[in-house]
Amino acid sequence: MPIQQRNARLFMFGEQAARVGRLILLGLAINTAGCSSGNAQATAPPKRLGILMGGSSCPGTDGPTFWRPMLQKLAGRGWIEGRTLVIDCISAGGLIEQAPMLARELVTRRPDVLLGAATLTVRALKQATTEIPIVTAASDPLRSGIVNNLAHPDANVTGLAPMTFDLTAKRMDVLKELLPRLSRLAVVIVVRTAPDPVDDEQMRKDVAKTAEALGVDWKAFYSTSDSLEQIFAQIAADRFDAAYVWTTAFAFASREQIAKAALQHGVPTISDLADYARQGLLLTYGQDIGGLLGDAAEYIDKLLQGTKPADLPLQQPTKFDLVINLKTAKGLGVTFPPSLLVRADEVIE
Repeated sequence: MPIQQRNARLFMFGEQAARVGRLILLGLAINTAGCSSGNAQATAPPKRLGILMGGSSCPGTDGPTFWRPMLQKLAGRGWIEGRTLVIDCISAGGLIEQAPMLARELVTRRPDVLLGAATLTVRALKQATTEIPIVTAASDPLRSGIVNNLAHPDANVTGLAPMTFDLTAKRMDVLKELLPRLSRLAVVIVVRTAPDPVDDEQMRKDVAKTAEALGVDWKAFYSTSDSLEQIFAQIAADRFDAAYVWTTAFAFASREQIAKAALQHGVPTISDLADYARQGLLLTYGQDIGGLLGDAAEYIDKLLQGTKPADLPLQQPTKFDLVINLKTAKGLGVTFPPSLLVRADEVIE
């Protein structure tokens, strides 16, 4: 083959290769641009949710199951733990007096939104920051003084108002329906050193008002987690007909101990959160804590997207569950009337 012809063919091949190369580079550029655009959200730094717990454990593979509804609803809104959301949780482990210090520590980690599920933890978070939005799931934030207006919160706190105090009368009515001869009621408040003064005053007002209307005498019993067995022994010895377990961070963390002590001493018990009945208390009327935290996910989502707390009215619950533990009833020798069984949302056998 003549040299000139061979060179011509080589030149044509080189020109074709160059065109192909330019097309490949153009395609790579387009694909790279598309990937950059499509992954912009995925490569954005994750948001941070700070949680301060009083007595319960934090979310996690070994954490309580009541966290699942919140995590599932957040994931459904695109907030996936470990990818688009970092959850930074601190639990006081029942040492609620450490809440102010732990709240300050949590704020220094610069979360985008904070969550508190107990009155004292929400108060601690509120004292630690006036800028970071706080979602409350604490008992009755209006009557506890956490907010001064449900419709238009003027601070950096919004979320849920579980109506713990407002349902006191309903719970005592249910207990009276179960135990028509109820005449003496013990109210058990589990604390570490002393009760929260605001909550304690409100509890006393609500219980006293309803007890008078029902013709029931009542007495408050303050207990630490370590003295529950002795307290229920005293309640039984003093011939109280039943015990109303008032929800505190310490009570929730000690609900298994409460259930065992009450059953051991033959004391029927009522409380608010369904988790108490699932742990062994006789019955509860109120919100399911899993549902409560699931509802909190809506507020967390909106605040993470930039909505101001003042633009989010606090939400009061519209659904309350009556949960009955028939296994405990059998152990106590208590028979539930059909009128209560038919109204129960959950019956534990």
